[in-house]
Amino acid sequence: MGRLWLIEGLPGSGKSTFAEKLCAMKQGVFYSEVDAAHPVEVHDVYWVNERPSHGTILEEIEGGWLVCYEEGEERIGTDVYELPFPLHTRIMCERWRRYVKRFEQEESDVVFECALLQNPFTIGMVAQDVSLEAIDAYVQAIASILKPIEPTVVYLELNDVVRIFPIIYDDRPIAWQHGFVEYYTTGVYALKRNLTDVSGTVTVLEERQRHELDLLDRLPLRHVRIQNDERSSFEELTKLIEEESSRSCKL
Repeated sequence: MGRLWLIEGLPGSGKSTFAEKLCAMKQGVFYSEVDAAHPVEVHDVYWVNERPSHGTILEEIEGGWLVCYEEGEERIGTDVYELPFPLHTRIMCERWRRYVKRFEQEESDVVFECALLQNPFTIGMVAQDVSLEAIDAYVQAIASILKPIEPTVVYLELNDVVRIFPIIYDDRPIAWQHGFVEYYTTGVYALKRNLTDVSGTVTVLEERQRHELDLLDRLPLRHVRIQNDERSSFEELTKLIEEESSRSCKL
């Protein structure tokens, strides 16, 4: 059986580049957070509680159906990322359960980006401002589902978000800049705290990372934290692969 790698961290922390490099070194399969073929995540997928007459049905789940639509098709239902948090978590936990059963037959390593921490926190904290206890319970439930296949979580940590994020922001396209700041400052979390513009976005990001790291240290999963302000993660990646190979040999 291959190994599942879960790459986490704030936007701009280097997750995608790190994941692609890891995947190349391990000769594995990489799924980005927006990959339409992702076996767990549901980017641009809708949940409907009545069998749809159009669109592509992905699976039946939690008394409804997951559906994706072609460009120009009428979209019915609710984006899975916009569902009430309790329903969203039940759907995603079931997706994880089904994937773990299939993963036992996987021969290659598989690399996921943002699947364990980022999405629960952006949906639960940033967008809906549910309690940290609810987010904690959700992620702990995912960790319990994953524990039998012993994944490795790699968190790319930014110590100085105030300095790093504006650099990342300036390097991104205008459309990304506007969309990202809008998402982070129009969610319930920011609105309740009067957080606006790039400075407000940075505040939310700092809080998000703080809570993610606190929770990561309490999960029953092997994890590695890599400080990546200076983009030294590739050096750490080499060490990580060597340690992982040595660990496998001892087992």
